[in-house]
Amino acid sequence: MAERLLKCPICGQYGRKVDMVRETDKRHYHKEYCHGKFKKDKEATMIENQQWDDLYQYIIKLHDIVVLPKGNITRLKDLRAGFDTKAGKKERKWRSGPDYGLILDAYKLAESSIKWCITNKLKEANDTRAINYGISIMIDKLNEAFARRKAKLRQQEYAEINKNNDTYEIEEITYKPKTSQTNNNIADFL
Repeated sequence: MAERLLKCPICGQYGRKVDMVRETDKRHYHKEYCHGKFKKDKEATMIENQQWDDLYQYIIKLHDIVVLPKGNITRLKDLRAGFDTKAGKKERKWRSGPDYGLILDAYKLAESSIKWCITNKLKEANDTRAINYGISIMIDKLNEAFARRKAKLRQQEYAEINKNNDTYEIEEITYKPKTSQTNNNIADFL
């Protein structure tokens, strides 16, 4: 009796059961390439879900609400995918949007502005309108948050380089002034 071949969900190729690894999702992946890719994707998804949860909890605390309205969740997820909503229409703004960690950093930068607007401008506004206003303020701070993240990474790289490079080579540089030739005769060159 012939052995049944199993299909790998990553590459779409069929393989024997002995050449594949079974994961907790009851799917079989090729041992060489596909299983490693599955693990990387699973780790990236787990990190993104954690960042989303942190952002969600921060927005709930900032606006002092119990549940984030569905329209605001959709707007944040669209922003993550690279879309921005203008006058009720989704428009692609970026190839891939900022990650949830960067959105959270931008929210933290804009926190005082958002709180001021909620208390002074949006006195009797509903939650959805106030959160949308906060998202609009946060979008303006995305570039600043990205620049801060970039500077922080650069600073960590410099610290790592300096930590690993304890010895310094001192090279002596001597200056030799050009000798002025007042007698420029063509015969000297021949």
